[in-house]
Amino acid sequence: MSTTTQQPRVFGYTKFDLDALISLAMRLRGQSCTVDTSTRPKAGSTHWVIFITFEDEVEWVFRSPRSGPNAIITKESASKFLISEAATLKYLRTLGSIPVPGVFSFSGDGGNDIGVPYILMSKASDRPLSDYDWIELSQIEGYPNRLPVLPMLDRDREKVMAQLGTIMSRLSDTHFDKIGSLFQDSNGNYFVGECLSPSLLWQHRDELEGVDRCPFDRESQYLRSLVSAFTAHAEELPIRPHCFFAPIPDPFEYPNWASYRQAVERWRTVCSIGVKVEGNKNRFAFCIAGQLLNEMVSDLASQNRNYVLCDPDLHLGNIFIDEDFNITCIIDWSSASASPTAELLSTPGLNGSLSPPKPSLIAAFRSGFRNGSQVLGPQKWERADKMWCVQ
Repeated sequence: MSTTTQQPRVFGYTKFDLDALISLAMRLRGQSCTVDTSTRPKAGSTHWVIFITFEDEVEWVFRSPRSGPNAIITKESASKFLISEAATLKYLRTLGSIPVPGVFSFSGDGGNDIGVPYILMSKASDRPLSDYDWIELSQIEGYPNRLPVLPMLDRDREKVMAQLGTIMSRLSDTHFDKIGSLFQDSNGNYFVGECLSPSLLWQHRDELEGVDRCPFDRESQYLRSLVSAFTAHAEELPIRPHCFFAPIPDPFEYPNWASYRQAVERWRTVCSIGVKVEGNKNRFAFCIAGQLLNEMVSDLASQNRNYVLCDPDLHLGNIFIDEDFNITCIIDWSSASASPTAELLSTPGLNGSLSPPKPSLIAAFRSGFRNGSQVLGPQKWERADKMWCVQ
């Protein structure tokens, strides 16, 4: 007869000292609290989270990097992301006009009483945009509604995009002299350090040698580094499922769900022939694309030396809204960095499609900049459009 005790689901991603975590939370807030050990942590691409509930029903979030074979970055990179995110959130709170979680405690490595790197922060209120029918897949004929979503009208989407524009406009008012991620020194002063852009580190790109990630003085240096990481990935890392001459089908490019599914099956058949995806011809095609991108840098790069804080990982699960579609919190700033202004001005593509957002959403997003202190001419918006296409 087996005497093995089943591990609580709260340890679904890794073991840690739960008692030490509860003790820390109680000490910081002065109230008793609990953690539901029967619930598996929620998880994204790079982190997992659990929730701490206090006796007055206030909740905090305990967030820790994913590790193991499914991690897309090394432990060293995960530590840097975490430390930078804590600094970024604290900096954004000083601005007073950006709705982000508050940070109560953090540790960049596992050398603490809890045993894992973590950020302990406030929990976003209300609902994430992912609870709503933002991407309008339900409007595609024949789409199987597997998960119920809340209804959303075009005017609601435009309201959200206009608010995002206003938030980005506020970020555009604060400038940095280098491109890179935000950190704090021992005196609490903020500075720009190594650039932790997902394009430079995700999907094991942080293991590539010869890719420059140090803070960049010029936009051209930054763009060439992105191209370098792209090309090195094509040469050395797995690129499945991406086939240069057979891109992944986009459901919004088909008249109905049945035709989209047929396209997916044809795509799978094409990509399964021989070594089409991981083969030299496919890799060579991506390398040629990288060479062309490198030749475009001089036209894309601005001579402006004022850089702005930008979050390239905005998606439906990171933006929280109330019942009137007002943005109340934006979470997950681990990928944020001081970046070229064109990246901040690029309309976020929240619908998961590779196609640009609808013109009405682009117009709504740009309308949010009208109340800012800067006057944005047509050339800046044109550069933002070019940057969207390159990304």
